[in-house]
Amino acid sequence: MKALFAQNQLDTQRPLVTESVKRAVVSIARDSWEVYFSRLFPATGSVGTGVQILAVSHTGIKLLHMVKGSHEAGGPLRVLRTYSFADILFVTIPSQNMLEFNLASEKVILFSARAHQVKTLVDDFILELKKDSDYVVAVRNFLPEDPALLAFHKGDIIHLQPLEPPRMGYSAGCVVGKKVVYLEELRRRGPDFGWRFGTIHGRVGRFPSELVQPAAAPDFLQLPAEPGRGRAAAVAAAVASTAAAREVGRRREGPPVRAGSADRREDGLALPPYTMLEFAQKYFRDPQRRPQDGLRPKSKEGRESRTLEDMLCFTKTPLQDSLIELSDSSLNKMATDMFLAVMRFMGDASLKGQSELDVLCTLLKLCRDHEVMRDECYCQVVKQITDNTSTKQDSCQRGWRLLYIVAAYRSCSEVLQPHLVRFLQDVGRTPGLPFQGIAKACEQNLQRTLRFGGRLELPSSMELRAMLAGRSSKRQLFLLPGGLERHLKIKTCTVALDVVEEICAEMALTRPEAFDEYVIFVVTNRGQHVCPLSRRAYILDVASEMEQVDGGYTLWFRRVLWDQPLKFENELYVTMHYNQVLPDYLKGLFSSMPVGQPGEQQLQQVSKLAALQHRAKDHFYLPSTREAQEYIPAQLYRTVAAAAWLSLLGQHQQQMQALSPHQARAQFLELQQRRGARPLHPCGQPEWPLPQHRDPRPGAVSRGGRARGEPAQCP
Repeated sequence: MKALFAQNQLDTQRPLVTESVKRAVVSIARDSWEVYFSRLFPATGSVGTGVQILAVSHTGIKLLHMVKGSHEAGGPLRVLRTYSFADILFVTIPSQNMLEFNLASEKVILFSARAHQVKTLVDDFILELKKDSDYVVAVRNFLPEDPALLAFHKGDIIHLQPLEPPRMGYSAGCVVGKKVVYLEELRRRGPDFGWRFGTIHGRVGRFPSELVQPAAAPDFLQLPAEPGRGRAAAVAAAVASTAAAREVGRRREGPPVRAGSADRREDGLALPPYTMLEFAQKYFRDPQRRPQDGLRPKSKEGRESRTLEDMLCFTKTPLQDSLIELSDSSLNKMATDMFLAVMRFMGDASLKGQSELDVLCTLLKLCRDHEVMRDECYCQVVKQITDNTSTKQDSCQRGWRLLYIVAAYRSCSEVLQPHLVRFLQDVGRTPGLPFQGIAKACEQNLQRTLRFGGRLELPSSMELRAMLAGRSSKRQLFLLPGGLERHLKIKTCTVALDVVEEICAEMALTRPEAFDEYVIFVVTNRGQHVCPLSRRAYILDVASEMEQVDGGYTLWFRRVLWDQPLKFENELYVTMHYNQVLPDYLKGLFSSMPVGQPGEQQLQQVSKLAALQHRAKDHFYLPSTREAQEYIPAQLYRTVAAAAWLSLLGQHQQQMQALSPHQARAQFLELQQRRGARPLHPCGQPEWPLPQHRDPRPGAVSRGGRARGEPAQCP
């Protein structure tokens, strides 16, 4: 922008005189200033995301964080994540102030008081971009056996093509209401009798219309098709967009081919699909341009096969270039430094004053700060553990341990994924091969990292030391309502969903719809700040962040939805729900609470609930006046004399003697469920779910998921 002003001799004293200069200024500002042409909305994400502002512009949405005291160009707003409208399938508002962005491969949950304005604006942009678009996005997987049909996965972007014309002398059509309707007579982009025709990943074919929906033209179509970018373009682009990588690869590979045809080498020999060798042939540097370890077979055939295998075999000398062809010289230098770090960790190069912890931190930081280097890191480690001939006895074992750690923290691109997964499966499932156990563990880590996105925070030094010593888990305390404690084994890849499923299993809940009703909360500031965790949030990431903010943080397990009926067989289930519902009942936060003077039937119900509470404490004696007052909501207790309440309680006391405390709690819940009790919203409207209360003590959650004094960023 400064160069443009200087070129046209513009300043505050001289106005813009030509329309072309005005357009140039606006164009540069729009393309180079990330949030200048954006509408900003206050928004927050889950714990650990750091999202404070949501920006919506003509290109997509951006998640922003305010940087205090920043003097960097672009002001105090830092862009955390960017999503183009081509990535967004649709936007929903599951509950008040909650936004759910459904993307091709993930969901983004945000909370904003202006959720409806955001949804309207995003919907308008998406609707406009979908007009006249030749692209659709898959909403379900389609994996037919017929090679003439187009196979794809959910989230894939498909480029629509005109239907192939029928053979000479034939017409395409069908019979509709005893009348022949010809395909040529239908309007362009019509339903085509429920089938469409398109191309993806270099293949073409038909597919059902109901499996796709219109999509905006992907941004990667604007990428210049420079042949000089080389094969690494597909891998580099895959970090930001798998669809982009595949589109770049399709352009590079030439005209589309029929589904079912195999990839072939230039010499006509087919490589097995999805092997690391196939990946190396497609995306590694040309092995003929650089010797490896001085190996140069004399014959042409021997030289070609030898160098192809050498690309993925152990070497005792540092690399001079990256394995994956990277055009950027700075990235190439970074790749060689990374390989030297791999060798040092495996013991094949001198540490030179560093510890193995320092080397590991260097590798993880490189993968965190430069996503394009993650595939390079995986390939380098795989190379060093393949046909390892090191003089160090534990070199290969340490290489596998490094792969285990990297797979737990950083994901690879979806271009590398099938090749890397097959490599791990081949080692883990082939009888007689060493390192089968750790190969299976690496595959499990990688699959979870691909599913949940990988750790956001760098691991603490204590966590890394434990992993280097072979310990990959720790005990973490989770508080259930009523102060119930559960110490669960948390591994490197454990997310909030895993904790929910484990506690639910202990309560004899196994169905996915039951898991959806429970949430993990992180609580800080002595219970004054309560916020839910995303189901994809890594527990150790949250713990690491909270330890820096508030060492006295706690993690709570609570039920927040109540669609599924209550069960009364499992003792932990009953105790947990009893402890969560009881405080709300005593505070009068249920919709079944009578207004004004209660009737005789209501007095009997309330006194029975009080007697059940007394028996739930394993008491057999008649409650005192003070105990009776604790068992009855205050607004009801004041309507009847204390002696009358004691008399009513005495009528029910004899019936309670035969019950165990567990049975008393179960009957309390069952009676509340039969009464159709619902907690009340502060404004007086029924609000179900969230039977929670405003008690700042440990083990209590505020109504609506917020504690007293907490900002409205949590649902």
